[in-house]
Amino acid sequence: MTERAQTATAVGSSSISRKQWTTYAAMVAMNALTIFDVSKLGVAFDAIQRSTGGSGVIIQLMLVGYTLAYAAALLPSGRIGDLIGRRPLFLAGCVVFLLSSVVCAAAPDANWLVIGRILQGVGAGVLMPQTLGLIQRIFPAQLRAKPLAMMGACTSAVSLFGPVIAGLVMHISGGAESWRWLFWIDVIVGVVVVALAWVLVKEPPSEKKSGIDLRGIVLLVPAVVFAVGPISLISEGDTSSFTVLPLVLVGVVFAWSFIRHERKVSAEGRQPILDLGIFRFRHLGRGVLVSGFMHATATSGTLLITISLEQYAHLSELTTALVMLPASIAMIVGATIIAKRPQERSYAFIVWGNVLGALSFLVVAVVFAFVSPAMLPVALGIILIVISFGSSISASPNQARALTKVPDYRSSIAGSAIQFAQRIGSAIGMGTVLVVYYGFGAGKVPFGGQSALGPAAAALLVGVFLVCAAIIARGDTDVDSR
Repeated sequence: MTERAQTATAVGSSSISRKQWTTYAAMVAMNALTIFDVSKLGVAFDAIQRSTGGSGVIIQLMLVGYTLAYAAALLPSGRIGDLIGRRPLFLAGCVVFLLSSVVCAAAPDANWLVIGRILQGVGAGVLMPQTLGLIQRIFPAQLRAKPLAMMGACTSAVSLFGPVIAGLVMHISGGAESWRWLFWIDVIVGVVVVALAWVLVKEPPSEKKSGIDLRGIVLLVPAVVFAVGPISLISEGDTSSFTVLPLVLVGVVFAWSFIRHERKVSAEGRQPILDLGIFRFRHLGRGVLVSGFMHATATSGTLLITISLEQYAHLSELTTALVMLPASIAMIVGATIIAKRPQERSYAFIVWGNVLGALSFLVVAVVFAFVSPAMLPVALGIILIVISFGSSISASPNQARALTKVPDYRSSIAGSAIQFAQRIGSAIGMGTVLVVYYGFGAGKVPFGGQSALGPAAAALLVGVFLVCAAIIARGDTDVDSR
């Protein structure tokens, strides 16, 4: 039977085959590594700085640089995947990610670590949109909601499990250089997953477009770097560092030029990097925005809690991981519950999950103000369970809803738009939260009887991100279950 005939048979089938699930698992596992690399380094933040001798700004660039490179590569890669096929680009992105992981693991100093992280981000940005596009192509439309929802849940779970795994790995390996094993894990697991993907991943035939918008790429990359990057350079609270903020305006100008150019390219009948017309598909636009705000929360909230537990409660990496473990279990429970609900009845949870998270971060701010450092791990651990449950019941329905009306031939670019919003949200979230956290300073400004105004204000900011997500999701009232 030919590959085209097999695809037709799959589309006509009412169930998902074992081979489809195995292929799906290989792709999602690689995607999980890229998300793991966003979340795992919070607990290693101080250890990396001590080991490499890098300044706080350099170490923060290690976090934000990865995310920005990820975001900058997403949209062009999604478009190129439509042109040459998603499988070869997926494998190429995997190889770049693995090689750059070796650079990070063996980095002799902080500067090399930043370079390796940026290259990792490029590899992740290349492979990620191909994952979503291949899922859209491999699974028939009527069976697609479940794997897409499961992928969203997996992404959220890995975001939270990342610090737990990182703490355990660093404890087991021990020593000042234990953080390097966080990157060797990428290499070891990645080699196995790539070998499986090479054998299993086959792309069904699809309509392909022609032409590449090079000018759009030239405008997009500096838009991302300048609009978001300078935020990470003021994270240490040094007032003189605020002089970099005018660079944000440079990024805004590039972003405005990019949007104008993309509209012009579309009007001329050529293929843009980002076809703004995709946002006419029902639910996609709001879903992209909600996803961006939720990921701003997922990364910045996890980072805030991990560094606070280490710096205020003076916990080790392992103890910090154990405090966060119950929240990871709550994430799995919530994802399991939401996966069993009919798709058309799960959309309300997008709003309520974000509302629950926003209220929880308000409580986190109060905890930082009034709870003693000795009781801080207990209080934060309990609240984090509620936050994680709220995130799990809202993340997967949002991703499924955002893509439910997108046709197959737009799948890569629509998936890229969602991931782009997530990575930009992550970068903005981490940057702004660290600005607030360190700007008010540990031990500088008394608040509620403690010197904890920095983390308390940062927690309120994270809550604002979730309020924005809930408001945007609440406006998407046109539920269509057909």
